[in-house]
Amino acid sequence: MKKIISIMSNSGGVGKTTLTTNVAFQLARKGKSVVMFGCDPNGSLTLFCGLDDPKREQTLDNVLHQDFDGDYPLFPVWRDRIQGVDACLGGLPLLETSQRLVLDKRGAYALSDTLEDYPLPHDYLLIDCPGTIEQLHITALAACTDILVTLKPEDKDLDAVAKLLEWISKTRKELRLKPPPEVLGVVPNGFKDRAMQRDNLGLSGIDGLESLPDIMRLMEIQIFPTIKDNAYVANAVAAGLPLGLYRPGEGINKIYEKIANSIIEGAK
Repeated sequence: MKKIISIMSNSGGVGKTTLTTNVAFQLARKGKSVVMFGCDPNGSLTLFCGLDDPKREQTLDNVLHQDFDGDYPLFPVWRDRIQGVDACLGGLPLLETSQRLVLDKRGAYALSDTLEDYPLPHDYLLIDCPGTIEQLHITALAACTDILVTLKPEDKDLDAVAKLLEWISKTRKELRLKPPPEVLGVVPNGFKDRAMQRDNLGLSGIDGLESLPDIMRLMEIQIFPTIKDNAYVANAVAAGLPLGLYRPGEGINKIYEKIANSIIEGAK
């Protein structure tokens, strides 16, 4: 497997699963095979893929058991429209998974160990992480090669992302990850053209105001184009489809494609 990308935030409702499914679709459009892992107990990936709720043994909980035998519970996604996308779903069983991993001596490395023992044939693995930092975040961090961060350009989300980036830096050292996963980029999402959001994205023209792009430049982290709040994105979710299938001509698809291209170029 070329790349394992953990899609993270440090707050809920900022578009992690939307980003996961749409980037997976764009990678598949380019002929790449992709598997999405739903690490969120909310089970959002199931809804976004238009699938039914899985049984416990069909979730990621099964994969993270010590007695896992390599038979990944993968569901094909959007096969009537595109080839190459599979999903390993999350859901409520992951609440118990998280508690179990805390007590497991190799809990932080449970996913990394499994992927090493039982490699998947896919070109890319996208991990849809929970909304706030917890044990499954640690497990995803230990398994991934790269991290993609998404946030809304609100004050509270900027503060949450700052804490997330600090946590990533500290935790990858504590876990002695070699090579350490790098932050591939930050994706601002849900822009509604409000004064606070314009200030945070550096669009207000106020001198001396520290914006998200300024901070990312100092940290040498790529910032992707801002995704505007769009009703078509929500409608696509309700239909269980990525935006690229629900409304192929929508301009936001170009941003998802740009992110997919960055992932592919980074794997070369």
